[in-house]
Amino acid sequence: MNADSQTPADSASEVVTINIDKSASEMRDVLLKTGPGGLHRQRFVGRKLGAAREFTKSGIAVIRVYLSRKGKYVVHRQQADWMDFAFTNWTRDLKDWREMFDVDDQTWGDYTVDIVDSVEELAGRIPARIYRELVDIEASPKIDELDI
Repeated sequence: MNADSQTPADSASEVVTINIDKSASEMRDVLLKTGPGGLHRQRFVGRKLGAAREFTKSGIAVIRVYLSRKGKYVVHRQQADWMDFAFTNWTRDLKDWREMFDVDDQTWGDYTVDIVDSVEELAGRIPARIYRELVDIEASPKIDELDI
């Protein structure tokens, strides 16, 4: 692990997609895949706060952060080694190449769900950029009223 970042040393993690959805205030049913290959499901009421993709030397991880109806933070992680892709039917995926690059709806890798009570507990569990955004959202109002 690097002393600065709480990430493994082999992880030249590059977050390519950050989507902090500050405007989504409506709660809805969220159904998450869990376990090897996403064969199990867990459901709760909440809203998505952000998502990121990390590419490392050893594999890929897709991290999504949700806020539950009861105010808890849910971290959904889909993680796979690059070797997991060697066993998929990539020739079928070539026919619809857009789906091949959409990692949101794939069955590869392992899925985990972590539930924490506060934003501070998310430190080290999610990419630093999403963490900074969540801390900023919690610390300051979403709308600054200007008296001008």
